[in-house]
Amino acid sequence: MGIINTDIIEDSFTKKNSSSYDLSILIGMDRFSYAITNSEKHVLALKSYMLNKEIAKSNQLLSAIDNIFSEDKILKLPFQSSTIGLINNKCTLIPNKLYQSGDLETYLKNQIPSLDNLQIFVDDLESISAKIVYAFDEKIYSFLKNQHPKANFYHNSTSVLQGVFSKERGEGEKVYLNVKEDHLQIALVSKNELAFFNAYAYENDKDFIYHVLLVFNQFNLSKETTPIYISGQITEDSKLYRMIYRYINKVHFSETPSAISLGKNSKKTPSHFYFDLLSLQLCES
Repeated sequence: MGIINTDIIEDSFTKKNSSSYDLSILIGMDRFSYAITNSEKHVLALKSYMLNKEIAKSNQLLSAIDNIFSEDKILKLPFQSSTIGLINNKCTLIPNKLYQSGDLETYLKNQIPSLDNLQIFVDDLESISAKIVYAFDEKIYSFLKNQHPKANFYHNSTSVLQGVFSKERGEGEKVYLNVKEDHLQIALVSKNELAFFNAYAYENDKDFIYHVLLVFNQFNLSKETTPIYISGQITEDSKLYRMIYRYINKVHFSETPSAISLGKNSKKTPSHFYFDLLSLQLCES
């Protein structure tokens, strides 16, 4: 099982009321996180496991996930609904006007050398008239579906964009970064509309900042006046943050989506750490 790095339970959480709660789970190669909310979208519990990188490389991710479900007592409770987010960089965004349901493999072939042992999914983003097409390990998906037969599945790109547009207001341009262990997602919003979105793999801080600055240069964005909003497991004293701040003047952390309320205990954890996890609830709206 992974190493627990966040474990928050609010005083208002009671196991006997779990059937009235909503469970959100977010799974990636290096992390397994979940949040429990009530009908008013108040966060009652927040837990995160760090997974060893070597687990994913050795195809032991399914075993690690199985262990978490076996040993975490809260996950054994009945819930009113379950939403599961899947993290990887095997995805692409297709505008509705270009989308053809028969071309799913074609959309992914430039990003994924082989679709063997992968299952293809499509998320509908009505708010921006687009689809997220993505692939995920079919064995892990089958396991999760067996654990939560009625769960709705989404790519974390979908939850990130739902979170962004739940709070997007005003004119001008804004850049949103969602940072993962081995890749980052970049969204450019201009005049309340999505102008660009993509995911990039990176191996070091130079790779990371290259992709960020490439978007600024490609769209002629001002490094002095265009703000960046960052979510993910990143802090002000991290190397990546300092690298961004070296080039970009206005750097902020993304706030929790306005529809989600944090409790007294969960407010002690930087909310931008779990922006995509908490935004999964918005996919169900």
